[in-house]
Formats: sequence, structure tokens, C-alpha cells
Amino acid sequence: MPESFIRKLLAILIFLSVFAPSCIAHAEDTASSMIIFPGKKVFPLFTADGLSHQLSLSRVTENKDWIGAVGGSIPIVQLNLQNLTLQGGVAVTVFSRLVKTPGHLTVYTIDYKVDFPIDIRFSELALRAAVGHISCHFADDAIELLGKKSIQHVNDYITLAAAYDVTLIQGYVYAGFNYSYGTQPIPHKPWLLQVGTSFGNIALHDEVSLYGAIDLKIKEEIEWGSIRSFQLGVRLFPRLNYGVRIAYTFRTGFEDRGQFYMNKTTLNLVSAFIDF
Repeated sequence: MPESFIRKLLAILIFLSVFAPSCIAHAEDTASSMIIFPGKKVFPLFTADGLSHQLSLSRVTENKDWIGAVGGSIPIVQLNLQNLTLQGGVAVTVFSRLVKTPGHLTVYTIDYKVDFPIDIRFSELALRAAVGHISCHFADDAIELLGKKSIQHVNDYITLAAAYDVTLIQGYVYAGFNYSYGTQPIPHKPWLLQVGTSFGNIALHDEVSLYGAIDLKIKEEIEWGSIRSFQLGVRLFPRLNYGVRIAYTFRTGFEDRGQFYMNKTTLNLVSAFIDF
């Protein structure tokens, strides 16, 4: 079953990424146009997810560690049609946990994540199909200074997701799943289910708005355990598709970091984000 399922999903992704744009471009739609490097993304951010592609720095209040995320997502090509927008891009982020040691900060863990999404927007509804990869590592400093033994935690996966704009909450809701076809160390527990929302966007000032976000991930590799994130923050200085966020996040459940994927934790985070 897993192999046939993988083949079907890969076929869908190949069709979307290779054949769909050319087929749509030749359709009888006089309102179509193509844009290279469009500024606005058609699929929204999973705002409270700890593994969303972003540029951020967070302080862990429990132990004064730092979490850094250096990356983001970039739409590369966009096809505008009369009733939909099709967008393809790339997303890459490096996630690091920094541990305070005497005299300096030590890099503890490094996780690398890359995704290649194809997104479709129908008015309030957005759909996503993507292939992705994440690999999770201890840094050399952690192995040497903290005496940790690393495991090989690598995950190749397919993503299908949907998001829907909801005027009533001034935000959106989303749901989706990952199916892993190259997972280590748990090769036969491939499912990750995810739901969440971002809401509010209540204007406090011309340059400041208040928002909230919730994210829930349930993973088969941890016996259907969950990672639950609740975020409250402010958006500052919005400029077209850019902005700054300052937020507090309460995250509880299992670890996002692959080296600790079987460990439970509770984190209180104070974070700064640059959205683009």
C-alpha cells in the first residue's frame, strides 16, 4: 500500500508542476497572465507552527536558550487566470537551538527543511501540493561539549493542504497532512496530520494590529502524539507583503526537533519575526 500510495501522489505532483501550467495556458482564457517572482503568496503561513518557513529569533523563557530560524518561502512563478491563481515556488529554512554556555552561545541542534510547493487560489480557498525534506542534527559543539549521541532523523514527505479565508474571524483556517516515504528512524509510521488557524488582525494603530494563532500537529511516528502551539502577538509596520511580528507562544507536547522526537516538552517563547 505505501508504495502504490506514493506513486499516486507523486503522479499528482508531477502533473501539477509540469503539465497543468501548459494546459491551462492553452485553455480558452483571455484573461491569463504569467508573473515571474510575484510579491504576494497565495497560500497563507501556518503562523503558530514551529517548523514554518520564516526568519525569526525566539527566547525560551524556561532555560534562556534561543531558537533561530533563518529562511523563508519565495514564490517563483505565478499564472493568473479568470477564476484561479496558480503559483509555484521554493521554501528553505535552517532551524537552530542555541544553548548558553559559559562565555558564549553554543549551537546545539540544527534542522534543515526544504519544500517545493505548488499552490492554487480560488477566491477564499487555497490548495497546496508539495514535496519536502527535513533532516535533523546535533551540532558538533553539542556532541563535544554536552556529550550527546546523535540519531539519524531524516524525513522525505509529500504535503497536501487546504486553507480557507474566514471573514468572521478576520483570518483563515487550514488543514492538511504529510505522508513520509523516506523516514528514519521510524520507516513505517508515515502520517502527520495538521490543523490550525490565524485570526484577529485587530487594528490598534495604523502601524500595529493584534492577532492570534493556533496550530495542532498529530504524528504517527510518536504513536499519534501531538504538538500544540498557541500564539498571541502584534503585527508592526506592515508594508505591502512585508512586516514585523512580536509574539508570545505557548507550545506543549512532543518536540519538533528530530533529535528529541520522542521527548515531551513545554515551552514559553518570546519571538520576533520578519515576514516577507
